[in-house]
Amino acid sequence: MRAYTGICAIIASMVFGSIAHADCYDVSKGEPSSLSGHLTHRIFAGPPNFEDVQKGDTPEPGYVLKLDRSICITGDEFADPSHMFDEIQLVPNEWTEKELARLQDTDVLVEVVDPMPAMTGHHHRPLLAWVKSVASARDIVESYGTAATTIEAFYAALRVGNGRLAATFVVPEKTGKGAFSPQALTAFYGALSEPITLLDIRRIGESRFAVRYHFQNGTRRCDGSATISTVKRGGRDFIKTIRAENGC
Repeated sequence: MRAYTGICAIIASMVFGSIAHADCYDVSKGEPSSLSGHLTHRIFAGPPNFEDVQKGDTPEPGYVLKLDRSICITGDEFADPSHMFDEIQLVPNEWTEKELARLQDTDVLVEVVDPMPAMTGHHHRPLLAWVKSVASARDIVESYGTAATTIEAFYAALRVGNGRLAATFVVPEKTGKGAFSPQALTAFYGALSEPITLLDIRRIGESRFAVRYHFQNGTRRCDGSATISTVKRGGRDFIKTIRAENGC
């Protein structure tokens, strides 16, 4: 009997010890305050049945952060520290809504406030948190020594409407006239109602990169993507072609 009790004690120690060492946040203390993961936009099912919008339930759009590793929460009667999960529901305010829309389908760092466990059918993940700020989580070090730095510089120049500077990162034979000329670049990107923002850049070949960006031109909103080819000349990288994937 004593041996059995001892074994139970060891097992209990192992189980509760593993929970204690997990990433378990105390929501009563405002934890977590920041998280990282992959951001996606979802359409959840709302009333009356909270099951399927294609069966008559109200669509409830929202954002989900897929975490790099599972967590648990404690500090509330609705929080179960034994339940591990890797997705949380993000609730934007009027300022962070646009940023979430821009950064969807990318890896992000999110600063949150007022985290709370799910309590009703309108809460679609075990943890909800209000977004204070959000930023790209792409590691800038990944660009070092690659043509990605040239592409980043090109979009940084476009963001402030400096077509003359942006054109210096393009192969010279394409900047004399047409879309890559300094005048054309300045005229378009300098007049945007919301400047272009480079959201993500990913290497997909020796000299090819996939990019995502956002801008707004009057009432026209562009959440764009493109494939960029580069070429090296005199030891320096230049943009050779940009092929837009979705027409903007």
